[in-house]
Amino acid sequence: MVTIMDAASLDDLLRVDISALDPASSGLDSAVAVCFSPAPRNHLLVSLSSNKVVVLDATSGRLVRQFCDVHPVACSALALSGDARLLLTAADRAIKVWDYLTQSDPSCQVYIGHSEPVQAVAFTPDQQHLLSVGDAIFLWDILASPERSPPESVPGSPGPPATCEAASGRTAVEGPNASQQEDALAGTNGLPRRQVPVPSQAAPPQLSICAGPLDGGDGTSSVSDEGPSEESHSPEGLCQAPGPPVLVQKEAGGAGDGAAGGPWDPSVLPHPHGQPSKQGAWSLRRARTQPAARPDAYKHFTARYKASLMAKNVSSPPAGAEWLHLKAVVGYNGNGRANVIWRPDTGFFAYTCGCLVVVEDLHSGSQQHWLGHSEEISTLALSHDAQVLASASGSSGAASGCQIRIWDVPGGSCQQLLSHHCTAVQALAFSLDDRLLVTLGDYGDRTLALWSMATYELVSSAHLPEPVHDMAFNPWGAGELACVGQGALTLWLLQQRGADISLQVHREPIPETVGAGELTSLCYGAEPLLYCGSNAGQVCVWDTSASRCFLAWEADDGEIGVLLCSGSRLVSGSNTRRLRLWAVGAVAELRRKGSGARSSSVFMERELTLDGAVVSAVFHDSMDMGVVGTTAGTLWYVSWAEGTSTRLISGHRSKVNEVVFSPSESHCATCGDDGSVRVWSLSSMELVIQFQVLNQSCLCLAWSPPSCGRPEQQHMAAGYSDGTLRVFNVSRISMELKMHPHLAALTAITFSADGQTIISGDKDGLVAVSQPRTGLTFRTLSDHRGAPISTIRSTSKENGAFGVEGTDLWLAASGDQRVSVWASDWLRDCCELVDWLSFPAPILTEASDCSPPSLAAFCPWDRTLLVCAGLGPHPEVVFYSLCLKQVVKKIPLPFFAVSLSLSPRAHFMAIGFAERVLRLVDCVSGAAQEFAGHDDGVQLCRFAPSASLLFTAAHNEILVWEVTDC
Repeated sequence: MVTIMDAASLDDLLRVDISALDPASSGLDSAVAVCFSPAPRNHLLVSLSSNKVVVLDATSGRLVRQFCDVHPVACSALALSGDARLLLTAADRAIKVWDYLTQSDPSCQVYIGHSEPVQAVAFTPDQQHLLSVGDAIFLWDILASPERSPPESVPGSPGPPATCEAASGRTAVEGPNASQQEDALAGTNGLPRRQVPVPSQAAPPQLSICAGPLDGGDGTSSVSDEGPSEESHSPEGLCQAPGPPVLVQKEAGGAGDGAAGGPWDPSVLPHPHGQPSKQGAWSLRRARTQPAARPDAYKHFTARYKASLMAKNVSSPPAGAEWLHLKAVVGYNGNGRANVIWRPDTGFFAYTCGCLVVVEDLHSGSQQHWLGHSEEISTLALSHDAQVLASASGSSGAASGCQIRIWDVPGGSCQQLLSHHCTAVQALAFSLDDRLLVTLGDYGDRTLALWSMATYELVSSAHLPEPVHDMAFNPWGAGELACVGQGALTLWLLQQRGADISLQVHREPIPETVGAGELTSLCYGAEPLLYCGSNAGQVCVWDTSASRCFLAWEADDGEIGVLLCSGSRLVSGSNTRRLRLWAVGAVAELRRKGSGARSSSVFMERELTLDGAVVSAVFHDSMDMGVVGTTAGTLWYVSWAEGTSTRLISGHRSKVNEVVFSPSESHCATCGDDGSVRVWSLSSMELVIQFQVLNQSCLCLAWSPPSCGRPEQQHMAAGYSDGTLRVFNVSRISMELKMHPHLAALTAITFSADGQTIISGDKDGLVAVSQPRTGLTFRTLSDHRGAPISTIRSTSKENGAFGVEGTDLWLAASGDQRVSVWASDWLRDCCELVDWLSFPAPILTEASDCSPPSLAAFCPWDRTLLVCAGLGPHPEVVFYSLCLKQVVKKIPLPFFAVSLSLSPRAHFMAIGFAERVLRLVDCVSGAAQEFAGHDDGVQLCRFAPSASLLFTAAHNEILVWEVTDC
């Protein structure tokens, strides 16, 4: 726990639970060292025991950024320079200096010299030296001169270059304090200073918005939405500072002084494509902006970070000749916003999972899958006639923009692909007559775009000066759109002039009496009421006819991200996991009392607590029933009449690590980093059982083989990140045994052929052999020590085969490109090495950041063959004969495999790649087909025992494929 206190009164201002910053971590973090950043950044830097340095907002405690693997051990000391350019970290006997201003992959330099661990570090007041204290006190010179922007310089304009004196390493300085600054910069010339350096009192020049005429001397500026200006000069030569877009007025005819309005001008009328009208020209000029910071609002969409990139030139199989057909998708994307659609009158039900739109029949459970997006889908919108669905996904790289796909609902086909936003789309909305579609960019894009649904052309667009969280069309006013964001409610009036449609802006600030700093959600009620939710948990009610807020009440303890209203009932959902039903029938009467109205007539009828923050909700017009989505990846059916919530769709919260099947193939089980083991019915893919271990990740899983005996004796063995092994009885829904055979995290596990022995491997390379009946570990193998065990597989063999005794044949593959094959008879405590394979390290490209996993399996149609992938210098699958002791076949691959599975019946092999592609290979003919649809690298693929189904996983989404040709 880190506590921030008032220095004068010692009152607690803020407490931050450090251990809760990374929910996926298997251990508990603790703070080792702290330091504040200089004003005005208001950051608090904390060194953690997990070798990280996290940067927190000192006011809210929000995580701003983090540095991972800073040192091999935890940092014992931190310091930040006065200009916040350099971050100093010390651990053991080394000191690192980091470029603090660089957000992505900051660089660092390492300095050594201490013979004992460094205990403290600090910058001198003049910022020219730093001190390190260990076995001795070291004084270091800082050779990097401070960055300065002379006021007469303009980026991109010619000017005298900065001069440097190479011999002395000093930067030439001019001005009234030149001699003083020259002495300060002398630093390392070995000569004593002429005087003690004194910090300059003059603040560095600040770049600001130009106050004078722009783009020439005529006082006018016109920059279209299609291409914001890269340069803006004033007669004084000042350049624009990074900041939000600025609305700039230009008088008709180009005469007059340029008048720059505030961040939002209520009278601004941006015209389509930035073209001026006859009455005068209003256009939007985008000031140069640095990457925008994400708003401190959970309502705002942020795509999950993915290191993988979609492979280029993926060849889809011919229509009608596919070997695989996507049958079902397990999971719901709780990271999306407003990504659930339900029409009770037609029964249409759709949601998103990764980059897929899933359309499901709630009665039969059958699914349709609309493929086309290559990135995570952020939001959905359905037209009022329920004939058109719009879906939006984020950018897949710097060169590509967001995708907005328009789907024909009856046919399930994509009609059009739209692209305008650069980072992500926060919200979508259809006009009342379905003739227009409005798309809202996220905090990095800040663009509002208007599309014609007849021609799919961009009608108009406007750049926004600040992030907007939500929007909605007025259901009674033609062409009025409401948006909510930081500090205000913004109303856009759509005005049509011939073929052109323009947007007139009106901004209403939140009254100070309300006390809400940011509006995060909205919905229209009975005319003329508009309800808005805030990040402080308040609901504000606006009279849109009078443009005033007349009522507010405390609706929740946290941020309200979802609001829905119908008739006299209002539903609110927040990040506190609460879903509340409010009776608001008296609000219309309170409107007549004006700002003096009290909220005592508004009361809460019902409340439900779900399993995560509420991100999506849709209800019947009566508000008696609805579907609600949470960040936990769950879709709930809510009945207010019964006061119940029923789970409709659920999945893992984080990465899925394994899929196993029952011997009868009636059920399958999955495990994930969220610590859960989930048992699913294969016929309906409904969740049947869930075993949950808190604060641990379940990394491997095995189902006991059919030779174990009766069905009621079926067990599952699960390995966890704390080194424990748990055995679950499926029929009794209980944990029967907990063992601790490893000191490190278990990474692979399997049962012996008779099901009486469990073989497990950990990330340190240790293999343990245990008996689930007694709970004893009776043998350990350290042949792979030093490299994590990535695969353990077991099968039966004839006694005496391969020239060794034993009835079991099993293998272990480790991350150092080695595979060992063993024959064993555990009842006789016999284990003998059959073969040992060592491969050269893979040759990785610059794009690859880590080595592929070592994959190995026994060939199901020829038990004398080993099938290996991820081993060797080139991407290929290798078939190795245990009898001939040599490689008998190689199948080249386009990339290194990260997952592998062989069909138990046909000669098919499924291979997953980090490039989000699944490949199915016919091992006899060598023919292959590739399949897309995954939102991340395909880290897992498993054939069912009957070979009729293939399960694949990309992060937390599970795709079930039907094998059509086997």
